[in-house]
Amino acid sequence: SGINAEYEIRHGEHLTEALKREFSEDALGGLTASEEETKSIMNMLKEHLELGIAVYKGYVDDPRNTDNAWVESSAINYHDSLGTSFSKFPLRAHDGGAGETVAAEWIALSKNINLYGNHEWILEKVCFHRHAFNPFTTHTKQTSLALAE
Repeated sequence: SGINAEYEIRHGEHLTEALKREFSEDALGGLTASEEETKSIMNMLKEHLELGIAVYKGYVDDPRNTDNAWVESSAINYHDSLGTSFSKFPLRAHDGGAGETVAAEWIALSKNINLYGNHEWILEKVCFHRHAFNPFTTHTKQTSLALAE
């Protein structure tokens, strides 16, 4: 399962700070919880965001890319093998502003999902690293894929 989102890192902001902020806004944005519940969820989020493994960092295919400006991305894998961390977050659909509705949900990895840019290639790296089934390959032998350092 995973969440597909486009996050913005602000100048001077660390990646984990941006992930916490954006995940909180996008995936938990419509959450109506008490102050105590919200604090508990935010503490759990902070704890789990520190457990990620960098999978890719660099240039990504994007129609907005030009010769003088391009999109770069960082892909971090958070694995919840026991279903006790990220799967416990109460994801909500909410109004993202400017008439945009944001729907957040955990989905099973499948070759039938529409992915943007080189997201398929990044997910293939995660499958290789986790020794997981790779729905994107049509052959049984997986090739070696290097992880970002």
